[in-house]
Amino acid sequence: MASLTSHDPSSAQDAYLSRGPSTMLWDGTLLSELRTPRHGLTERPRPFPVQRNYFHTAAMEASATWLRGTVALETGEYERLLSEDVGGFVSWVYPDATARQIRTLCDFHHWAVWLDDLMDRKSTLATSLSACSVLESLGTSEFLPFDDTLGRMRRLGMSERCAVRFTEAMRLYGASSREEVRAREGERRFSTLADYIANRRASAAMPVYFALTAWISRVDLPEEVHGHPLVVQLENCCSDYSFLYNDAGSFIKEHLAGRGGGTFVRLLCQQLGLPVQDTLYEVADMAAAAADDLEAASDLIDDCDLPAEQREQLHRYADGLRKFTGGVNHWSNRTSRYLIGQPMGDTPATSRAGDAHGLRDGSARPAVGNR
Repeated sequence: MASLTSHDPSSAQDAYLSRGPSTMLWDGTLLSELRTPRHGLTERPRPFPVQRNYFHTAAMEASATWLRGTVALETGEYERLLSEDVGGFVSWVYPDATARQIRTLCDFHHWAVWLDDLMDRKSTLATSLSACSVLESLGTSEFLPFDDTLGRMRRLGMSERCAVRFTEAMRLYGASSREEVRAREGERRFSTLADYIANRRASAAMPVYFALTAWISRVDLPEEVHGHPLVVQLENCCSDYSFLYNDAGSFIKEHLAGRGGGTFVRLLCQQLGLPVQDTLYEVADMAAAAADDLEAASDLIDDCDLPAEQREQLHRYADGLRKFTGGVNHWSNRTSRYLIGQPMGDTPATSRAGDAHGLRDGSARPAVGNR
């Protein structure tokens, strides 16, 4: 990683305590007055499953050693990734992974989130774009951390078709993150919700997680089935929940880091003419609507027009997506990556308004695997 320069992380909690009472947002609200919305998907009438992978402790310990020996990190950066439970995220979203699979996933996620931070955290434009370039070149140039983890995934049963989707999804992740970097630097604007959503479904790395979910769930559907409207709906619901709940939960930390201008919260606030606090609650309700729609889409599998064998695989895939969504919710409500001392505001785990903004009306998933 010689071409990428690590940045010096600051304490987000210290920044919040020192600057929150004096930081005023664009609507006149003090940052310290904001409440981060929070709900639990286990509290729904049909609870989303939440269970930590049985093998996570040994995997996390071994992965911490792998990270220090494989990626050139400063001590503070290494300690931050461990304290934020970055590797532990995969133990909540992939509870059914085997011991070797979860160890490989922890290694991959430690490296991928470190790279994501180089793209996303306010460092330098050159550093961010260099990290995007690394992702965009995966599969066409050698890169040890990725090649190592992908090789292990293949040896642990990932099919050739799934590996291709995974690699192409990583490249899409880099390209869409480049667009968000441009927006952060004022070189690009997301003028509509649809424009933002289309890019965010890829820049949040969701197609990457979908490929991993298929691998863990023993699903290997052909490309034309991945384009089936029901499959697209299931994926979009999972994707939308994950990034909407992330955007609401991380807003305060993002603003302190200088990234409040290009966020979905800012865009929605301007379009709806709402105060920032009401906008955060609106985003949380939009996330709950995505969970509602994932539940409803799961109920359609038995009566869809796919052959019986593919419906059986799709049931496993939908189960993996629901477990992923429940894991995202559980981890997000507890990680110091987002929780920096701010007050929380409890919100319903089911939506009051449904998909009022039409996020999933005829929307396509990011183009992955279309060759």
